[in-house]
Amino acid sequence: MFRRLSWPLLVVMLMTPPSFAEEPLGTRPIYTDKKLGMQPAGPVPNEEAILRRIWMPGLDEGFVPQGLTVVEDAVYVAAYKSVEGAGRGLCRLYRLDTGNGHTTGALDLPTQCGHAGGMARGAPGRVWVADTRDIFEVQLDAPASPGIGKVVRHIHLTGQVKGSFAAGVGDALWLGTYETFGEPRLYRFPLSKLKDEINEQDADASLVVPLRSQGAAFDAKGELWVTRSSGSFGELVRLDQKTGDVLARHALPAGTEDIGFDSKGHLWTVSEAGSKRWLSWATFFPVVFRVDMSRLR
Repeated sequence: MFRRLSWPLLVVMLMTPPSFAEEPLGTRPIYTDKKLGMQPAGPVPNEEAILRRIWMPGLDEGFVPQGLTVVEDAVYVAAYKSVEGAGRGLCRLYRLDTGNGHTTGALDLPTQCGHAGGMARGAPGRVWVADTRDIFEVQLDAPASPGIGKVVRHIHLTGQVKGSFAAGVGDALWLGTYETFGEPRLYRFPLSKLKDEINEQDADASLVVPLRSQGAAFDAKGELWVTRSSGSFGELVRLDQKTGDVLARHALPAGTEDIGFDSKGHLWTVSEAGSKRWLSWATFFPVVFRVDMSRLR
């Protein structure tokens, strides 16, 4: 018999994200049977804002997710292969279909790359992968092609500039440094003035960013968002582009890395918590996930 739902129950059902009770898209790793979330059991911060989850590819091989960006609503994630707990290894770029979670392409990066800490959109049809002292420009294949593309440029970083994370907007590339002390900075480099080797003298602007910054991206309004994280916390902050002051804060899962925005304004990110290297952390969340910014608290 059909049973009419009460209005309060109907409202709760409509407001509850359906993904919480569902297995993430993609292929679950087989090296652990841990459940997603805080261990031994519990939700991650701002779970109600997470509307889609996709298992990070390459986890069983030991890959640790780092850089991320979004191009034409496909998510690109860069990772490094950690062998016996190493912090550097083979770098690989993955392309994910955000509709079904399938991995639609992969590209191994040059041997100079060892961490792949950041990604950013570049000129049309191109992305940047940032490593500690090197950045790589990748010319993308069409989204429907079986490959991702090819590396067409390599730039070496010197001086105070490191490629811990990156952000791209218009005609510029931003490169930021991860630090646990001091005053790390995010530097802006005009694309038209990039050369084979760059340092802080080549930047036309910079700002101080928070300690433990892991990723950055500009939203459709041009506002700058930065992630911070470690094995015990994760955070998304909005910064004043001139002063570096924090204008907003939102908790995220521990281990949250780089970020990017899709055409609908949703934020995509990935956590390294629960990858083989960081399996002992209290958070198990090695997924690429989409965040509804309006639901953040």
